Amino acid sequence: MKYLLIALIGILLSCKTSETLKTSNLDHTYETWLSEPAFEVKCTVAHPFVTSELSQIANSTLLGSGNTANRINLQGRGDFLRISEGVVVTDMSYYGTQQFAVSNTGSSGIILNGPVEDYELAYNQKKSSTHISFKASHELEHYEFNITLYASGNCTIDVNSAKRNFIKYDGVMEVYVEE
Repeated sequence: MKYLLIALIGILLSCKTSETLKTSNLDHTYETWLSEPAFEVKCTVAHPFVTSELSQIANSTLLGSGNTANRINLQGRGDFLRISEGVVVTDMSYYGTQQFAVSNTGSSGIILNGPVEDYELAYNQKKSSTHISFKASHELEHYEFNITLYASGNCTIDVNSAKRNFIKYDGVMEVYVEE
């Protein structure tokens, strides 16, 4: 019995997930982001700033089953943020309060296709994370993005705008290779 327990512990300790491919992939892209960023974030969850309007919508079950006013599942919707060759392209659902009319395109999401401004990157060795910040504009609306990338490839995106309430997204970052 004693030997069986030792063998079981040995097997459990030798089993681990293989994240070396992900980590080495991210380490490689970290170096390339310094000179030429090329990545895509697939958004999985939105965390809007909760207001009384959003709470009323959540209480009426319009957000769907399993969603709350402060956590909305985006899986299967295709929400993304992509930066490549100095251009940011986004198509992210927006849940929250718009302070002013933002566009007449019929879409209330955060949809961009334009140049990246003030791109900055900083590595936090203590937290093993990378912080990326930049600005982008669409018509009359200006956005500030702050992305925190963790070693696992998971990330958070904070989006600020003068015309909308703050919103945060969770997602998974991958290297973007143009097809």
